[in-house]
Amino acid sequence: MGFGTAPLHRRVEPHAFHYLAQKTSFWLAIISLLAFVSGNMIGQHGWQVFLKSVLGHDNDSLIVYTGTVTPIALVPDYTRWTQYGGNPQEHSFREVPKDVLIPLPPYTINLKEETARAIYSVSYLGSYTTGKEASGSHPAVDIRVPIGTPVRAIAAGIVSEVKNASGFGKTVVIRHPNIPDPDHPNQTTVLYSNYAHLSTTFVTEGTVVGKGEQIALSGMTGEATGPHLHFQIDREDAPWHPYWPFTAEELRTVGYNTVEAINRGFKSERAIAFTVNPLLYTQADYRSNVTVAQSAASSTSSAMSLSWMARTQSRIAQRKSLRVALRTRQPVALKSAAISSSSSVVSSIPVDTAVLVVDRKEVVVSTADLIPIPMPASNVVSLDISHDGEFTERQWERVRLSLLDAQGNLVTNPALEQDIVLRTSFGSADFQPATLSILDFHNGRAEVSLLPHGRRAIIIEAMPFKAVSQPMSHAR
Repeated sequence: MGFGTAPLHRRVEPHAFHYLAQKTSFWLAIISLLAFVSGNMIGQHGWQVFLKSVLGHDNDSLIVYTGTVTPIALVPDYTRWTQYGGNPQEHSFREVPKDVLIPLPPYTINLKEETARAIYSVSYLGSYTTGKEASGSHPAVDIRVPIGTPVRAIAAGIVSEVKNASGFGKTVVIRHPNIPDPDHPNQTTVLYSNYAHLSTTFVTEGTVVGKGEQIALSGMTGEATGPHLHFQIDREDAPWHPYWPFTAEELRTVGYNTVEAINRGFKSERAIAFTVNPLLYTQADYRSNVTVAQSAASSTSSAMSLSWMARTQSRIAQRKSLRVALRTRQPVALKSAAISSSSSVVSSIPVDTAVLVVDRKEVVVSTADLIPIPMPASNVVSLDISHDGEFTERQWERVRLSLLDAQGNLVTNPALEQDIVLRTSFGSADFQPATLSILDFHNGRAEVSLLPHGRRAIIIEAMPFKAVSQPMSHAR
C-alpha cells in the first residue's frame, strides 16, 4: 500500500503580472510605445494616413473647400526691376527688391498690358511662338518668375504625387475633392492642380494642405528654357497628371517634335477635354457650397453629416457675417426666441454672444442665433486715398481710404471681391495694415498708418484698383 503526501496549505503562485511588475524596463517600453502611437495619431495627418492605409484611399471628409487663390502671390514688376539691373535668368527671388514686388496681375484671354505679357509667357492652349491663348495646344499657363519664388496650393486638397516627371522636372500634384465644377459651379467635382519645373518641394504624398499653403519654390528643372512655373489643372478623368495631350509614339508617327506639336495645336481637343483654364478658374474663386443651417432642427441634422472641419468653417463664416453686420450696421434677425434678458448693460459677455436691444430691452443672444439680413451691395470701381500732404520723418502718419462707385460716390455697403494691397509707387514707407479686406472698412472708409523711410516724397498706390494718391512731402 502506497503513501502520498499533500501540503496542509495550498501554495498560490504569483500572477504573471507580479513578475512583469518587477521589470521596470518592460513598463518603460510599453509607455514609450503608447506615447509614440498616440503622438503620431494625434498629429496633423495621423488619422488621415491611418484611414488611407486601412481603407485604401484618402479620406475626403477632411477636405473642406474654402475658395481658391492663385499659385503665386507676388511677382517682380519686370519693367521696374530691369532699372535695378534685375534679370530672372541670373537673379533669384530673394534678390528682388521688395519695393518692385507686385501682386500677380489678373490673367485674361487677351493679354494686353506689358507687365502681364512679360509674366504669362505661354497662355492656356497657347503656342511657344506667340504665347497667345488658343494658338496651340499647351495645356497649362507658364508663369515667368525667378528661381525660388514661393509656390502655394490653390485650394485645400491632398498631395497625390511628388515626383521628378519627364519633361516637367520636379512636380507636385494636388487632388482637390469637393471643389466646384468649372462647368457647373453649383455642383462639386474632383480636380488636380499641377506645379512643375520646381526647384524645391516642401510636401510629401498624402499631406493634407490648405488653401494658400506654401508647397514649393519655383525653378527650371526638366525641359525648361528659363525659370518659370508650369501651372495646370486637370479634370478627374484625365488619364495621368500632369496631363499632356500627346505621347512620344504619336509624335514619331506624325514626325513632330514637342515644340512643333504644341505650336501646331496638335491634339488640342484632348487638352480641352481633360484640362481647365487654370488661372481663370482660380481667379473665379467660386463660393463654397457648404451652407449654415437656418433652424435648430436642421442644424442638428446637418452637423451629424459635416466633418469637424466643416463645422469649424461654418462657425468662422457665421462670426464673419456677424462682424460685417455690426461694422456696417447691417440689420440682423433672430433665429429663435431663446434669448436671455438683461435689465442693465452687460459689462462682460462671452466672445460668442452679442447684446441687442429688443423692444427697448437689452438681451444677450448667441451669434449662432443671428441671421444677417441681406442688404443690396454696390460694386467698388475706384478708391480715393487722402492725407494731409506732409509727413515728419520717423513718425507714423494717418492715411484715409474711401471706396467709390462708378459715379464717384462713397460706397457704404461695398461688394469687395479682393483684398486691397497698399504700396508706394514713389518713395518708400511701411503700412499698418498693408492689406485690407472688407472687414477693415466702416461705412466705406478705412484708416491706415504710414511710416516713411527717409525724406523722399511718397506716392501711395492701392492694388488692384491702381489708385494713386497725391504726393506726400517731407515737412521741412
